[in-house]
Amino acid sequence: MPPARHTRGTQPTSMGLGHHFVSPKKARDPKKTQTLVHIPGINSKHQRLLDQMAALMQPQVSTTETPTSTESQAPMDIEHTAGHVDDTLNYDYDDNDYIAEEVAQPAQVASCPTNVPKVDLGRRRLLPNKMANNLYNAWKVLIPTLVDPHLKYSTRTHGCALPEVHPVISACASHTSCTHRQFSIVCLFFDRFLSVDVLACRCSTLSQVLLYHGLFPTAPSQPRMAVSTDLLAFYRALFERSCDAIHALAHALKTHYARRGFLMTNADGQLIQEPFRRGLGQAVQWFDILQIEVERQTEATLQICRDQVYEARKLQSQENPGVTTPIRSSTTLIQGRCASILTQHCPACFGGVLFGRPLNEGGDIHVATDGNFHHRHRRSAGDCPRFYDPIYFLPKAQVDNVGRHILSQRKRAPRICTSLVVPDEAIDQCEHSYEAADGKKQKAAMDSFDDTGVMALICRHDIPLFFANIDSPGEQQKYAVALIEHLFTLLPQEATVITLYDVGCVLSRSLSQYDILPKSVTSRLRFATTAMHAYGHEWACQLEYNPRMCNGLGLSDGEGTERLWSRFVKLIGIQRSSSRQKRLWLIDRQAGAIGLEMRTDLGDWIKRRLKRGVNGQGAAAQEVLDNCGIEAQDLQEQWKGSATEETLDALESLERSHDRLMSKVETLYSSLNVHDRFPELQGVDLDFVRTLLMARDLKINIRKRAIGSFFEWDKLDRAVGGANQALGTKLHQQTRKAIAKRQPALMTAIRKFNSYCEHLESIFDPSWGVPLPTPLPTKLADLRKDQTLMEDVWITPSVGDVPHWIEDTDVRDGIQALLKRERCHEEQRRIGHEADNLCRWFGAELTALELALRSPTSKQFHLHR
Repeated sequence: MPPARHTRGTQPTSMGLGHHFVSPKKARDPKKTQTLVHIPGINSKHQRLLDQMAALMQPQVSTTETPTSTESQAPMDIEHTAGHVDDTLNYDYDDNDYIAEEVAQPAQVASCPTNVPKVDLGRRRLLPNKMANNLYNAWKVLIPTLVDPHLKYSTRTHGCALPEVHPVISACASHTSCTHRQFSIVCLFFDRFLSVDVLACRCSTLSQVLLYHGLFPTAPSQPRMAVSTDLLAFYRALFERSCDAIHALAHALKTHYARRGFLMTNADGQLIQEPFRRGLGQAVQWFDILQIEVERQTEATLQICRDQVYEARKLQSQENPGVTTPIRSSTTLIQGRCASILTQHCPACFGGVLFGRPLNEGGDIHVATDGNFHHRHRRSAGDCPRFYDPIYFLPKAQVDNVGRHILSQRKRAPRICTSLVVPDEAIDQCEHSYEAADGKKQKAAMDSFDDTGVMALICRHDIPLFFANIDSPGEQQKYAVALIEHLFTLLPQEATVITLYDVGCVLSRSLSQYDILPKSVTSRLRFATTAMHAYGHEWACQLEYNPRMCNGLGLSDGEGTERLWSRFVKLIGIQRSSSRQKRLWLIDRQAGAIGLEMRTDLGDWIKRRLKRGVNGQGAAAQEVLDNCGIEAQDLQEQWKGSATEETLDALESLERSHDRLMSKVETLYSSLNVHDRFPELQGVDLDFVRTLLMARDLKINIRKRAIGSFFEWDKLDRAVGGANQALGTKLHQQTRKAIAKRQPALMTAIRKFNSYCEHLESIFDPSWGVPLPTPLPTKLADLRKDQTLMEDVWITPSVGDVPHWIEDTDVRDGIQALLKRERCHEEQRRIGHEADNLCRWFGAELTALELALRSPTSKQFHLHR
């Protein structure tokens, strides 16, 4: 044995975290592990429990009177309670954050059959029972009665310091004529909790007295605890910025109270482990429902005033059925008005009064849609009673009706459409490249998840408009169609819409082949693909659907859904274990907060787009145009020549003949009989032809590898994972390993292709008329932006003169800069219209608000300092 090393410098070391050692497993003694142990008395104990269960399940006759009031008739002393302060009934609820609290039990008991079946006690309840329904119904009845006292408290405290709560509180107007009942309630504040005596009477119930003094009860009846509404409002603001965190709030309050010397104990003087979590869960949920009720009543009052202002302005305006559009078009625009819900979501997009702009000039409205399969819901989490009507989510019945209509239409023979510019072969390739186009691809395990994702529809300012809950394995077309159809029901009959979608080309072909949407809608609808995912589409498809190549789309990119998903990323883990109804509530309320913030930021958004988009990108494009040395008119002619129908037909012909040409390559290598098999290459050097064919075959392989690598990088870079946030350890490592495994082969193929390009250039003769291929970048970031990746290698001589856009890179760069400059000009005109819409909406809102302030019916919503 070597001598021990006593100094630190002589000790063996290892890099990083060091070596990982695992203790050896010791074999278990079979005499202990395989011996059956009989516990004395276990059978009798089991039978006794079964008898108790059967006795509890038997119908019982209640001899007590049914209470007529929702409030308790006797005061409750919290000091005599053992255990949790807010834990009188421990219901098996669907999620841990929201568990039922104190409920007044009804007198009648549901009758049960005599033969009680065996109950699987280990299985979790997935549907709400009668007790949960009674609790939610009690809250629904109570919430409307709390609006007025809550508004009175908000009026008293708006813009002022919060008042001190007295040890005894009441809201009775006449203290002499009413009989008061005293309740002892534990009240939670920012800095402390204390016990308050609440005096309830006939004119003010217990819950109304609490709300009048800024306290929200944790139960609809017989509450033991109340929470400060200002504390709940602070949590609501925190929720809008982060996500649902009932556990964090409850434990933070407990720690904060303990550090300040406020300890919650039971009657025996023992500390309560979780004294606030359940009560806070109930208070947060139903205080938000109270806020929604206040917002609904306020919005209804303002909407009446908006309608009055609109009708008054309509009568004052001169009768003018049509106005010529200020943009370059002779189209007559028709006056109209979008639905109020759209105008309130985004006044810049939907606040216009003139509609009917042609689709080839950009249309009236730009929207984008996309699906996300991270926002799932576990089937085992169950559901709770319905308590919230979503503002953004479409009803399930509406989406299912659209799905059934699509299935019925697909049973018929597809219509042959001659209006489609893009060949079917190109759209088929796009459909195979994207998972979103495959509605049958299972993206979630349906045996584990009942809701698999969310489909969103947003405007060009990234403001959410509507959602559709995905409950199928894949991203079926019914969700996008349902969202688009619902949007058109809220628009004027002349409004035109451009929808950006990852597989917009596939959906556009489906709508052309089948009568999925009525003609009145499809004639006013145009599709485009998203800008950042254009590399997954064929070149023929990009010429028609790429937003950077289509006239009228400006700088709309359709990637706002990814930015929206990045703001929803914190809800993914929470909503999987919440009930189905609360999952919709969380997403809907978060979307409302994001939409309100973005609507407030519309003015700054327009300034940023003018500075960074129009001016910044426009100046860069103009610099490229100045450096290329080619007139803009010549570039425009070159671009029109590259996007003509003859070019598209040539692309289609090349795709059909690709397999035939590749089958001849091997024979060509052996026989080298070029002139017989390729008569169009007669007179071309044999070495040049051989290298050209190998370069063509290699570039097709490179393009497939590169697109696959781009999709893998998207899993790491796209905004669905959040900016600078981890995608998840397991998925992140798998993606990185896949990229690292495929990247060397891709780089080797690119270097080999570039060597072919150099060799072809060295032996090239311009008299052959064959365009030379362009070398590819060796960096993935540059390769992703390189448009030449989508171009095939020409293997036939050009008829006549070779177009400049094929052989000259400066012409191609100039064409891209020309298109960018045109998009910037279109964006500038559209921003001008949106600024007008925003100013018009702001003026109308001020007028309606002034009218509402003067209306006597809206006095309860006034805020006085």
